[in-house]
Amino acid sequence: MKKQFFIYLLILVSSSVSAQIFEIGLFAGGSNYVGDIGPTSYINPNFPAVGGVAKFNFTPRINFRGSLIYTQLNARDSKSDSNFRVQRGLSIVNNIIEASGGLEFNFFKYSMNQVGFDQTPYILAQGSVVNYRTFFQRDGSIFQKRKFAVMPSLGLGYKMRIAENLAMSIESSFRYTFTDDIDATSVDTIDIGNLDSDDWYIFTGFTLTYGFGRPGCYKGTFF
Repeated sequence: MKKQFFIYLLILVSSSVSAQIFEIGLFAGGSNYVGDIGPTSYINPNFPAVGGVAKFNFTPRINFRGSLIYTQLNARDSKSDSNFRVQRGLSIVNNIIEASGGLEFNFFKYSMNQVGFDQTPYILAQGSVVNYRTFFQRDGSIFQKRKFAVMPSLGLGYKMRIAENLAMSIESSFRYTFTDDIDATSVDTIDIGNLDSDDWYIFTGFTLTYGFGRPGCYKGTFF
């Protein structure tokens, strides 16, 4: 009985994988940093962000997704609403590259090929790995190096099919970095903020994707 169950499950998964649509495309938008320097608005893109996106439409509700995005985190105290920060006058520039993978959950059924399932808001939940520049001390001098950090990312978006096999979306997604060294505040001799408050950064922009592959058999499927 157990053997028959696993055989049935394997057939079901195999037929699902062979019957779905893949998407590949571009992300274009902006990024902003939220931390100990500059403005504290969470959606305030101030530097271009570009990258690639790939999706696997597993069901009308669930899509697997991966992305690779490059940007420069750029923040200036002169753009802040805080008089203290404006008078302090610090700034940061940090070039980063991020790889992410996770899920899109569609509020409504969505399909690249079926009439009536052509637009929906969605929730984005991913795990991300970012490579960025940080600073450290040695023999009284400050040096810089590049390092990696792992973090969750959550977002909201809205997508629609705009032509045959072509879809567009707009989204914002938030990263909580679990670190406070993107702006150098982990260096003991640089005291510019709250060392107990970790850094955030946000991507806001558009994706344009092209769909290909065998259409999915979605009739009667909730998820």
